Amino acid sequence: MRSQSRPFFYTSLSIAISGLLFLSGCQKPAEDAAAPTDADATEQTEVVVVDDANLNDEQKLLTSYANMAQAAYQDSLDGAKKLQAAIDTFVATPTQANLDAAKAAYKEARQPYSQTEVFRFDEGFVTADDKRAIESVDGWEGQVNAWPLDEALIDYVSDSYEGEYDAKDNIINSNEITVGSIKQDTSKISPELLAEMNEIGGSEANVTTGYHAIEFLLWGQDTNGVGEGAGNRPVSDYDTEEGKCTSGDVVNDSAAICIKRGEYLKAAAQLLVNDLSDMVAQWQPDTPNTLRSDLMARADSNAIRQVMYQMGSLALGELASERMQVAFVTGSTEDEHECFSDLTHLSYANNARGIDNVFHGQYKTVAGDTVGGYGVQQYLVDKGHQGEADDLNNEFGKVQESFDVIVDQGENQGVKVDQMIATVGQASKQGVSAEEQNTRRGWVESAITNLQELTASIEKAASSIGIDNLDADTGSQFSNNSNS
Repeated sequence: MRSQSRPFFYTSLSIAISGLLFLSGCQKPAEDAAAPTDADATEQTEVVVVDDANLNDEQKLLTSYANMAQAAYQDSLDGAKKLQAAIDTFVATPTQANLDAAKAAYKEARQPYSQTEVFRFDEGFVTADDKRAIESVDGWEGQVNAWPLDEALIDYVSDSYEGEYDAKDNIINSNEITVGSIKQDTSKISPELLAEMNEIGGSEANVTTGYHAIEFLLWGQDTNGVGEGAGNRPVSDYDTEEGKCTSGDVVNDSAAICIKRGEYLKAAAQLLVNDLSDMVAQWQPDTPNTLRSDLMARADSNAIRQVMYQMGSLALGELASERMQVAFVTGSTEDEHECFSDLTHLSYANNARGIDNVFHGQYKTVAGDTVGGYGVQQYLVDKGHQGEADDLNNEFGKVQESFDVIVDQGENQGVKVDQMIATVGQASKQGVSAEEQNTRRGWVESAITNLQELTASIEKAASSIGIDNLDADTGSQFSNNSNS
């Protein structure tokens, strides 16, 4: 589900399950309850080093934070443009090689973006400003990264699919669809239509835009449950030659559906580029009425609280709880973050890396440069809290170690997150022993535990600099629209 800015606190497994398992996405059959590459030099953000002599501690931290946000969103935009180019090539010439290239471009594009999620959870902190193009990162994010999505709204799904949207008509195979009481013309696909339809009918599952819509259109459903394998959409789903256009196993009467599927994929890519371009503009130095200028103006009020709150909210409320714990407890592949492509291990690790970036004050660009120069760690030291800084550094080390294992397994050993979260009973049906599956589950459990302990240290560090009760009550007073 798409998560809004929310307070973070420790919850029991039962609360996590009951509170979070209410949307469908990345459905499986009913029985189954990389390193970035160099970007073009012309596309790279200039590396800005914080000038310690001219800024106080708060200004140094926020300047470093803003510079990292600018660089990470720029890398994300550059990756999205490369993805768009690969998609254009594939749609124009739908071969397996071009489909594989588009998938590879998607994988690369996700690496920097997943590190930007630490900049979310700002709703209620930012100052209202009618002149600012983007109200908050949290409000903007829903069109870019909403998850999970009800894929039946977009395209064909398996007969065993169980989602909120259960009509046979979808955006790609029909010129008009009905969602609740809303009749929507879908005859002509455009970025504007997809944006208008996102969360149509008021349902957060009705996602029509962003990375995960593109992911679904490239990979298709992953119907392997907790077994090996990602989605396997055939290249013929984009074949525009009469008699060769398919929707999975079905050969369509005409090529119209394949043409429209290509139009959808291109429109989604264009909208993603547009949205990321808008966000990059929000973090440029010396710009009025932007998220950056607003953050800097709040240097002496709630800006440092925002930074600490964002770190803890992503670590515990989002990553450990919503993205990992729920899936882990239930063995539910529906809750796997990149379930179509089986790239969840990278999303997890890059989310954690994004928090680490803010702590250490260092974001490594796709080109290999380092942006930042002053993080929460040095800020704590300069405020006389070396012990809290050391404790946090130790906890970040544990988190990195646990995600290193998950990434190694996913990238090099062929064991993906959907296989790791399987219950022993589910895994036994795949020929995996109880001993082996408990080991796999242990990798995920260790990461969850380490994130929980990291969050406790974040709270302790925040308290040491006068930010008490960084939890439900304190967080909510900064939010005009707090959602759980």
